[in-house]
Amino acid sequence: MWKTGVLGTLILLVAVPANAATKNSGKNVDAIRAECFRQANEAAAAAGANMTSGATGARNSAGYSAYRDCARKNGIRP
Repeated sequence: MWKTGVLGTLILLVAVPANAATKNSGKNVDAIRAECFRQANEAAAAAGANMTSGATGARNSAGYSAYRDCARKNGIRP
């Protein structure tokens, strides 16, 4: 009886985290982040094209806004 309980516990310890991992990996977060970084770089480059070299704060702000919007749209944390 004791061996059956231990075996059942071991099966649950392995099965439950494995099942939870597959549910959370429905989205490829790394691919989403890469796409958001690409969009942020494009937005920063577009914002920096019309600015002087001293306006890096505005360029960084444009890039971060684009990244944050993309992350929010895809349901991941920025």
